Amino acid sequence: MRKIYLRFHCYFLIMFVLAHVGAAAQDINGVWEGNYKNFLNIARPQKLVVELELYNDSLVTGASHLYYKNNKYEHYRISGVYRKKDSTIRFSEDSVIAVKLGLLADYCTGDYTMKLTVTDTLLRFDGRWKDNTAKFFGCPSSGVWLQKRIQKDSLAARRIEAESLPGMSVKDTARIISPPVIINRRSDIQSIIEVSKSDIDSIRIDIYDNGTVDQDSVMVYLDDQLLVPPSFISTNPISRVIQIDPEKPFAKIRLVAVSLGSIPPCTALLVVKTRKKRYEVNLSSNFESNGVLEFFVKD
Repeated sequence: MRKIYLRFHCYFLIMFVLAHVGAAAQDINGVWEGNYKNFLNIARPQKLVVELELYNDSLVTGASHLYYKNNKYEHYRISGVYRKKDSTIRFSEDSVIAVKLGLLADYCTGDYTMKLTVTDTLLRFDGRWKDNTAKFFGCPSSGVWLQKRIQKDSLAARRIEAESLPGMSVKDTARIISPPVIINRRSDIQSIIEVSKSDIDSIRIDIYDNGTVDQDSVMVYLDDQLLVPPSFISTNPISRVIQIDPEKPFAKIRLVAVSLGSIPPCTALLVVKTRKKRYEVNLSSNFESNGVLEFFVKD
């Protein structure tokens, strides 16, 4: 009887550990969609979108996006911590990227505290949002949820590629797919440009040194695709034409400092031309963070 009990006990202990490890090991990087559960008398957004990027194993950076009717929005930078041990995340909206609301409308930044649950097809965070401003009339706390689908084919693709390279492990191949210079640095979203689906097939980007030419050198990525190998920037532009995947809500141009020149940090001016508009965006990067311009694709 004791042996049966011990087997029964060990079975559930093993299942608990496997479930816990499986939840903790899930890739939280990427785009999450959800919403707030209750906003009382305050206007509730149509959708909440949060970009999460994990670096240094437990630190989180990214952005939160709240979308309302009539093309109104709120965009914030976020930072926080993910605890793999208990699958909990805490992050704060710590600065404003852009806000477009009505004349009488105000906004509140907040703190998110959530816990991860995992199914066969879905990752889901549930928890609370709490106002972190010092305003006298702040925003009420609310329940909040986020979810994203599990990409089951990503690890399989890495295994196939790893097997095709003699002596190359899955871990090594992951570094090829996502270069270390992106993984090990914090992403700092410094500007957002909204583009319609009719404008995403031929966007021209000209990259200049935006100040004194001091031998800044950079690499530039479109998401994880290398656009510009290590190059010095000057008053003569480095030009590229890009296409954005219409099936993805975001695309990122990452400015990665290779050298900081004689006047740190590494800074660049990006002149962006779509079919209808022209934008000038200043980005900066150092050896701790990459400067990011984000394209948001409007339906």
